[in-house]
Amino acid sequence: MDTIALVDKYPSADERVIAEEISRAGGGPAAVAAVALSRLGVKSAIVGTIGDDADGREVLRIFENEGVDISGVSIGSTSTAGSVIVASKEHSARAISTRQPATQASMNEAAKSLIANAEWLHVDHVGIKRLDEAGISRGKGPQISFDAGYGVESFDPIIVDLFVPTDRQMALRYPGVDLAVALENDAMKAGNTVVATQGSAGSAGFSPETGLVTAPGFKVEVTSTLGAGDVFHGALVAQLIQGRHLQEAMLRANAVAALSCRGLDGQSMIPTTPELDAYLETHK
Repeated sequence: MDTIALVDKYPSADERVIAEEISRAGGGPAAVAAVALSRLGVKSAIVGTIGDDADGREVLRIFENEGVDISGVSIGSTSTAGSVIVASKEHSARAISTRQPATQASMNEAAKSLIANAEWLHVDHVGIKRLDEAGISRGKGPQISFDAGYGVESFDPIIVDLFVPTDRQMALRYPGVDLAVALENDAMKAGNTVVATQGSAGSAGFSPETGLVTAPGFKVEVTSTLGAGDVFHGALVAQLIQGRHLQEAMLRANAVAALSCRGLDGQSMIPTTPELDAYLETHK
């Protein structure tokens, strides 16, 4: 659960500022991606841990309202994950303080079944460490998509089918190397697809089948960029599931992520497929 305050400028030490808006909404990389997939017409489920608390119950309510299967969610012994976020209009940025569960509950049988029968498994920084527990590895089960959050300088992309870091993360992986070359290095080494998000500039990707492809970003009236990367990940997987080639999938995912920035939280303004199609029709 995210609590988000929109302010003109960040408060300094001991300063009190007036928030233009304060919102409570669901957040988290895999969770936001699951909602994006569902909004875009892809049947999705979430596997993870919540606490036996009010935040956990609210998380479940949000997923149910979005049509996301929650049978794979386990109740843990620690509090539900949550963040307090201050979004600054002056800096077009946000500052995040987060609470993570100390432990993850074991996967229930429904979770293992959902994963085993899925077409794609999208994992975040927590899920990537639980593939063995799920009995899943690349080529044995669903295709694996990884939202490369933080600390992926030495990550080996050969264990996933779709590796999606930011351009800044690729620069840490390959210091001083052009992004296109870095993408090609990872994709050819792993025999998979690597896509780098570039914020408002769009995205760039490489696969052995397509070579280098790029897709521009879209300009919208931004309220907050919170969760835009998570939305992109879900939207990209949705487009690939729906049979679109990589460049078109990236373009559509760029648009979905941009449109989500109209909301203060990461979920409320994610478009449906008809809304996305209507937007793209007028922004060719």
